[in-house]
Amino acid sequence: MPFPPFVIILAVIAAIALLVALSRFSKNYIKVPPNAVAIFSGRKHKLPDNGVVGYRMVRGGAAFRWPLLEQVDYLSLNVFTIPLEIKRAYTLKGVPISVKAVANVKIKGDDMSLAAAAERFLGMTHDTIQKVIFQTLEGHLRSILGTLTVEEVNSDRASFAQKLTSEAALDLERMGIGVDVLTIQDISDEEGYLDALGKKRTAEVKRDGTIGEAEATRDAKIKSAQAMQEGEK
Repeated sequence: MPFPPFVIILAVIAAIALLVALSRFSKNYIKVPPNAVAIFSGRKHKLPDNGVVGYRMVRGGAAFRWPLLEQVDYLSLNVFTIPLEIKRAYTLKGVPISVKAVANVKIKGDDMSLAAAAERFLGMTHDTIQKVIFQTLEGHLRSILGTLTVEEVNSDRASFAQKLTSEAALDLERMGIGVDVLTIQDISDEEGYLDALGKKRTAEVKRDGTIGEAEATRDAKIKSAQAMQEGEK
């Protein structure tokens, strides 16, 4: 027995309504990859410390966005590679040097850091965020160079990089940024100071070698003479 026309029409309408509802739900069911955090803003949320904020954060997972009430923005948790190149920065004794370094930094994954980064970087482009981090590292790099001699900078680059990381860490943490690694790639100067240090060190090594050889020859002769005397006795 065929269905009445109005039943068929109701079934078609119900199917269309179901498809529309599923489409709307799918559109507002936000999936967040593990290398990003989604910021749902527009509705108030209570924090564990009883504070209230106008957003919620979802890192790696999925959540439903309430249409008309919430908007979604994203922060990348990928590593930022920050090239640093400082030219003619003055050291402790007034010698200008140039430094090339590279830093790998990223937004930290804890709630406090994510909130700090969201307040400062949400809506910014990757290049703008990179520029802010670069300016922070550059300022600390110039400041630290002013407290060290060229010899100290050049002789222990790992220690110099660690000091820069430690000095910049506090300011970066306020922005929710952590430093994975910072490497000093090159140190140079236009005055020939580093070349002079190298030549001086080479001369010192040659001098020490000559002195060492002479002392060894002297000691051998003394021992030989002592042996001959013992033999005569």
